[in-house]
Amino acid sequence: MRNDTTALERKVLAHEQILQVLIGHLAETEPKFLDRLKAVFTRHHNLGVNEQDYFDTAQYAEQFIREIEKMQEYKATR
Repeated sequence: MRNDTTALERKVLAHEQILQVLIGHLAETEPKFLDRLKAVFTRHHNLGVNEQDYFDTAQYAEQFIREIEKMQEYKATR
C-alpha cells in the first residue's frame, strides 16, 4: 500500500509543478491573471483550537498561488 501512496504523491506533485509553470506563463502574457485567481481562491482563514494541522482546499489553493508568485518574482530578478 505504501508504494501506491508514494506513487500518488509523486504524481500529484508533478501535476502541481506543471500547473504552476503553465499559470506562470499565462500570468506573463496577461498580468491580471494572478489577481483574478487570488480574488477567487484566497481569503483569511480562522482555524479552531483543535484544528492546528487542518488545511482546507482553499488554503492549499492560496499556497499554490503564492508559490506561483514566488516563481514570478524570482524570474523577474534573473
